Amino acid sequence: MKLLKYLNTNLAFMVLCALVVLLGMDASHPGVSLAAVTTAFNAGGASDINEALKIFFNDPVAYNVVSDSELMTLFQEDNNVKQDETTGGRYIETAQYFTLPAGVGARAENEYIPVPDGPVIKNSRVELKKIQGTVEMTGDVMRRVQGDMGAYLNWMERALPDLVTRLNNETDRMLLGYGNGAKSRIQALPGGVVIRVNRAFGVSINGQPLTDSFLQFLEGERIVASANANGNPLRTPGSGQSARVVNVNPDTSTTAYQELTVDAIPAGFAADDYLFAGDPSGASAQNGGVDRECMGLLGMVDDGTVLATFQNLARATYKLWNSVAVDASVAPYNGVLNEDLIVYADDTTFVMGGGKINALVASRSGARSLWKSLKGDKVINDPRSYTAGKDGIFVTLGGRQFELRVCRKMPPELCFGLQTDTFKRWTLGGWVWDDTPGAIWNRVTDATGRKDAFYAVGNMYLQMGCMAPRKNFRIGGLARA
Repeated sequence: MKLLKYLNTNLAFMVLCALVVLLGMDASHPGVSLAAVTTAFNAGGASDINEALKIFFNDPVAYNVVSDSELMTLFQEDNNVKQDETTGGRYIETAQYFTLPAGVGARAENEYIPVPDGPVIKNSRVELKKIQGTVEMTGDVMRRVQGDMGAYLNWMERALPDLVTRLNNETDRMLLGYGNGAKSRIQALPGGVVIRVNRAFGVSINGQPLTDSFLQFLEGERIVASANANGNPLRTPGSGQSARVVNVNPDTSTTAYQELTVDAIPAGFAADDYLFAGDPSGASAQNGGVDRECMGLLGMVDDGTVLATFQNLARATYKLWNSVAVDASVAPYNGVLNEDLIVYADDTTFVMGGGKINALVASRSGARSLWKSLKGDKVINDPRSYTAGKDGIFVTLGGRQFELRVCRKMPPELCFGLQTDTFKRWTLGGWVWDDTPGAIWNRVTDATGRKDAFYAVGNMYLQMGCMAPRKNFRIGGLARA
């Protein structure tokens, strides 16, 4: 009875009006727009809102979306990763101390004292990136969803977690990339509505294209293409520039590429094009050379082969702005992620940059490679019974013990060693619905006039940075285990 009284109050009505905005939002295109979804009734036929209003879903509901957010969780939950709540502005400047002041030497009695030289201090620049989403629905949909309490609540129970899942999945992908927004490249267009993709993030490390690029895509998202890594110009610009991903197929006969099935391939798409999240209104590619997406590990932990200029400073000019890069494809490691390789990378990072690694991030292939190299050291005290499989893998380096973190979207050729207190995460609040006009809902208008339809826009500001790249390492050239 108390619940019914609450649901009849104005407060409950206002809460439902605010929450209904979340239902239609699709986070498949961070950096430009999570998606603009126009929801309307389809009299006598099927539509998303019709099905939600007609059916009460009872548990269990089959959940067939494959996504993850392991890397985002690391940066959110690790207490050593600094988080700054900014107040906005054009950008954030940080001071980097590259060289100690000089003026030290041995002298005899009454000789001149050493001549001082000042330190080298440079300002790096970090710009917040905007993730934006919009939802649109007709007036009839809004009024009927508000009026049908049971249908609305059952719809929200599934739609709200799905929204968060897609948003987290895309942000997790950004945190592996290097800010330009490229998901992969087109390997070939074999015919029909199939796109073969390779080179995850459009990158090669130690001469090897990064594989498993299918992990950067989700069914239902839209993609655009460009011949250039900066996304300028887009192929077939305008209303027909995007293709909608219908199916992601990892089961190809080779690991060199995987296949995407799309609704239609725009006429301009070609082999070796870069693929970005995008739709008819825009793309997550760069804007005049400036990234739209937030920075990820491939940009922060790099020796200049992927990102020559990081946070407005040229890596070729400042040695300490380069991370330690280890090529594991050569002897004595020959592509195997083993204990010797990790110890070597950690020692080199400490010698070259004073880094003390406290997080190791690899793919599941990398985790298998390390486990296989270690399991031969197991001692079986009682051969009458065995326990198969593997659990967490813990690494000890110089008295620091931590668990190997596995990320699904990580290409199998890579492994990163991180000193997490060198990273920073800048935010400007969380996800906020724009109520600048006085309400989150705005009426849809066009050249003819006002329509019985409404839209709402939400924004989130986020950026990652690294204050000491030299204290981190990247291992490349690992073989698939």
